[in-house]
Amino acid sequence: MPKLLLGILMFLSSVLALAQSSPMSSLYEPATIIDVKLHQSAADSNPDNALYEVSVKVKQTIYVVLTAPPDGSGTIRYAIGRQLLVHIDDNTITWNDILGRPHEVPVISRGPIADSSKSHAD
Repeated sequence: MPKLLLGILMFLSSVLALAQSSPMSSLYEPATIIDVKLHQSAADSNPDNALYEVSVKVKQTIYVVLTAPPDGSGTIRYAIGRQLLVHIDDNTITWNDILGRPHEVPVISRGPIADSSKSHAD
């Protein structure tokens, strides 16, 4: 009887632990960096403190985020075409770097991808 009770308690504790982590809150989606521009306010400042506007395509939406290069170098300028996994919140996007460290950045704009496949033939 005690073994049965212990088994039930172990099962219920694992179910409760899994129920606490919402699958939607930890959902990461594939994204592609499609553009990188120097942020206007950073254009005249110290290059070591430069901020960049990075456009990221996720499904049919383009998000523009404001970020400093995570490693302190300007290599983010060469990231166009890079694919990564992102977690999208209301006002932020989070991704993990190669070492698994999360980087959360603010979304400054978002919009649908323009559908260029429609023809304008009369």
